[in-house]
Amino acid sequence: MNAHAYIQYADVPDSLAASSKQHVDSATQAKVIAFDGCPLCGQFEVLDDNRIQIEFPFPRGAELRGALVDWLMHWGIHFTVVM
Repeated sequence: MNAHAYIQYADVPDSLAASSKQHVDSATQAKVIAFDGCPLCGQFEVLDDNRIQIEFPFPRGAELRGALVDWLMHWGIHFTVVM
């Protein structure tokens, strides 16, 4: 079973968004974003109402999963995990 964590791009602090790095993955054509200090890269998704959400893989390993959750909580970014 794969799980994913979702955040709303609007919830990302401006300073963090400004320092992010973005690119299009050559294999999948997905728009990918990397935030300073975040242990994983996320993938942009535009929702029907034109909101932008970012999907992160939610690791099975406790150490990496904990690092992602700690990073999200440090920045006060609300997230949802879907299995």
